[in-house]
Amino acid sequence: MNRNISMNCLNCTTCESDCQLKEVDTPSLFCMNCQPSEAPCIKKCPNNAFEVLGGAITINEEKCDKCMECISVCPIGAIHIN
Repeated sequence: MNRNISMNCLNCTTCESDCQLKEVDTPSLFCMNCQPSEAPCIKKCPNNAFEVLGGAITINEEKCDKCMECISVCPIGAIHIN
């Protein structure tokens, strides 16, 4: 299945609950607080795990090694590592 995230996504997760296929993939982080060019999490990440999607900052979980460097620099506490 092709997984696409619209540039208009609000990260409300309605598509996840409504989709009968149960294969909707949304990013675990969808932050629009910082400008991507100035975002401290992007600058701090040693693995380049952060990506920009339609102006929002997302995290690529396959690249993230859970070093937690980003958590301490996030100005709004939006990043949580499980």
